[in-house]
Amino acid sequence: MLQPTVSATASPATAATAARPAHWHRPDPVGDVLAVAWRPGAAEPREIRVRPELHGQLLAELDPDTRAVVEACHVLGHPIAVRLVVAGDLPVCPGFEVLRAGPATTAG
Repeated sequence: MLQPTVSATASPATAATAARPAHWHRPDPVGDVLAVAWRPGAAEPREIRVRPELHGQLLAELDPDTRAVVEACHVLGHPIAVRLVVAGDLPVCPGFEVLRAGPATTAG
């Protein structure tokens, strides 16, 4: 983890301010789930399974038009949408799993 650098001559108040992040971003559950789904080097996602409470959080973060598409089509993501399935049998943490495409096979 990168640590902020503070001048040796900085006052304690300045040092304390410099040691804290300047801004905390609000949580982005949609972005977090999609980042795991599309992780570099991983096989292509074919389905994202989420617990019901996480599904509700994902929907709450979306704009109304996108939410309507997710609810009607059961897909998440743009420009490539991934099937989204609600599964109450998943562990509470992390609350989702990504099912990936299997290895490519060739007809022989």
